[in-house]
Amino acid sequence: MDTAHEFLIEKLKESEYSDKEIELIINGLSAKKVTTFRVNELKDDIDNIKDNLKKLDITFTENKNFKNAIILNDYYQKDGVDSGTGLDITTFSIYKEGHIYLQSLSSMLPVYILDPHEKENILDMCAAPGSKTTMIQSLCKNKVNLTAVELHKDRYEKLNYNCKKQGANALLMNINALDLNDMFKFDKILLDAPCSGSGTLDLSCDRYKKTFTDDLIKKCVTTQKKLIKKSGKLLNSGGVLIYSTCSLLKCENEDIVDYALENGFDIDFCKLKVSDNSFSEGSSVNENVYIKIFPDRIWEGFFVAKLHKK
Repeated sequence: MDTAHEFLIEKLKESEYSDKEIELIINGLSAKKVTTFRVNELKDDIDNIKDNLKKLDITFTENKNFKNAIILNDYYQKDGVDSGTGLDITTFSIYKEGHIYLQSLSSMLPVYILDPHEKENILDMCAAPGSKTTMIQSLCKNKVNLTAVELHKDRYEKLNYNCKKQGANALLMNINALDLNDMFKFDKILLDAPCSGSGTLDLSCDRYKKTFTDDLIKKCVTTQKKLIKKSGKLLNSGGVLIYSTCSLLKCENEDIVDYALENGFDIDFCKLKVSDNSFSEGSSVNENVYIKIFPDRIWEGFFVAKLHKK
């Protein structure tokens, strides 16, 4: 076992996972992922997309909890190229023209929990590359008053590109969300926070050995807390905050929820409308607080919590 692998195991143990749970997580991070995407309702509908896939002889399944989500059976994608069939879905017109958006099921979950509605004022606080920004408007037919913020210029350009390609309307801002004027007020905020990415590490690639570090984790926790405090200033009284990460570490998830509860937030007792058996083995749903998803061949490791401003 190399040093990086030992460090990952150490962090999972610190997060109070059992040996069995750690084994599930490691196996999940090592699994080859199938391709998943959602249909962009601004440009197409799921029945038409399914007809297109059938014509291409691509088999697929759907997920009952995820409207317009498609899982391609035995269709593995790595850096845009399918290693199972030799096909590349990014060469298909439905992708090129923005009728579908490649996105993991786990990444879709925060938007479903956010439950956006027409005419609501919503902030996507750390928006790039635009997966959740475009999904909000896809679900609401571009009728949400949506603001999407991204600090880094290169990631902002990706956000801008994806919004245009998907036909999603939003006020895009290339600034640090922490610098937003507190005069702004929102009904709902989606904070998909910068994190260590421990739930999405590719253990087959040596890159994570250099990037997944204690310094990164500490930096992310500091940023997460700052963003939580800022979101409290931007939310209307009673407004909803969805906090999510692609991390499985307690210090970035449950501990941040505890921090939020100490800083003007409370648990949103509206049920999350999902069940444990909707996800991968080992995943858990705390009905009134959060969902934690373990990685496997379909799911990425993810954490989603629903809070509201007191």
